[in-house]
Amino acid sequence: MNALSRIGYGVLSTLARILPPSISYLIGETLAVVCFLLCTGRRQKLTRNLRIVLGDSKLPGLNRVGFRVMLNFARSVTEVFMIPHLSKKDLLSNMSLEGRERLDSAVSAGRGVILVTAHLGSWELGGAALAALGYRITTVAGIQFTRALSPHIKAMKQARGIDVVSADGGTLRIARTLKRGEIVALHIDGDQYLGGITADLFGRKTVLPRGPAGLAIRTGAAIVPAFAIRTARGMITVHIEEEIPIDGRDENGLTRSIATIVEDYIRRYADQWCMFRLIWENEQ
Repeated sequence: MNALSRIGYGVLSTLARILPPSISYLIGETLAVVCFLLCTGRRQKLTRNLRIVLGDSKLPGLNRVGFRVMLNFARSVTEVFMIPHLSKKDLLSNMSLEGRERLDSAVSAGRGVILVTAHLGSWELGGAALAALGYRITTVAGIQFTRALSPHIKAMKQARGIDVVSADGGTLRIARTLKRGEIVALHIDGDQYLGGITADLFGRKTVLPRGPAGLAIRTGAAIVPAFAIRTARGMITVHIEEEIPIDGRDENGLTRSIATIVEDYIRRYADQWCMFRLIWENEQ
């Protein structure tokens, strides 16, 4: 199985290198159409999440947005295989950065930065572009695509200057990274964290990871929300928001503040929120 996965990754990576980007994207988007039609379970979970985000119970409308989500996800997956073959110039020419002064201010403070994000737009392309700008980034990741492919995706990120740690046993390493004044990127809508905090998201209770708030309180690191929003194939705008002050708040209070900002971005870019697991487990 590992050998087959290595071969599969090698073939896809080679295709991404030799094919024109337009063809690579077209292949990915074609597979997205097939997946949206055939992957019933994934589509149902996606539309259940979108029903809450959009406040719309009409299935045709939800399916239209869900289809755009699947296209965005396919483009993001395509970019994972393209990133190793992109030059620094390619990465930066396809990215605009809004609010860079906020990130630079947080980094210059020397306390470490927790870059809180969500599975919006093209987070992989955003991370690679920030690394190309010279930011030292560490991220937490579980299984990516498949268990056998995960080491290859991890190696790709590390080749672009992004360190990857697992949720199991990675806490101390993350804390040390922050103590060095570097950046740790964490997905607030991820499921790779142990434990969580009950918080409101779109007016309904859900469990969000305690990692960002807990790490900020323990290490004194700055919490800075950031989102890589897609503007076209291979084109993104990375939005850096204001630092969220701790101000003596506990994990619950900080997590609520993070959730408020994330909710705003998800609402504005619902068709780019690649969330295929149920966020609100009790919703029908």
